[in-house]
Amino acid sequence: MTPVSRSMFRRIDHVGVIVDDLEEARRWLTEVFGLPLRRSVDVPEGRIRGEFYGCGDVDIEVLEIGDPEVRRRRLGEGARARIEHIAVEVDSLGAALSRLAPLGVRTTTPEPRRSGNTLNLWTVEETTGGIFYQLIERTPEPSAGTPR
Repeated sequence: MTPVSRSMFRRIDHVGVIVDDLEEARRWLTEVFGLPLRRSVDVPEGRIRGEFYGCGDVDIEVLEIGDPEVRRRRLGEGARARIEHIAVEVDSLGAALSRLAPLGVRTTTPEPRRSGNTLNLWTVEETTGGIFYQLIERTPEPSAGTPR
């Protein structure tokens, strides 16, 4: 691998943690650690509930997966929680992918997924040193009538 002169990452956006019990994670993060809840998300197609807690400039995202088979695969048999991914903000997904593709990096989907004002891609962890990265590009909010 050839060293690069400038990082493609702007900042760490959040660290994603898969949990077996969202309520227990919420109690620890708010009551014990005193972190503020910044936002909640629901992804119906994956039966995923999530919450983002502020910790300085970085969030801790906790995700509970409703589908038992998907939960077992992403969390691990018998585990209560595990760090799953690191989400990093990039200036441009296209530019990041043009730097990563020649190194053999693949993404889980060919096209980014829009969520509010972000476009998101996830790397295949076997192609990024065993770490699952979420690449985030901030964009203007889609206008009314524009598909999300």
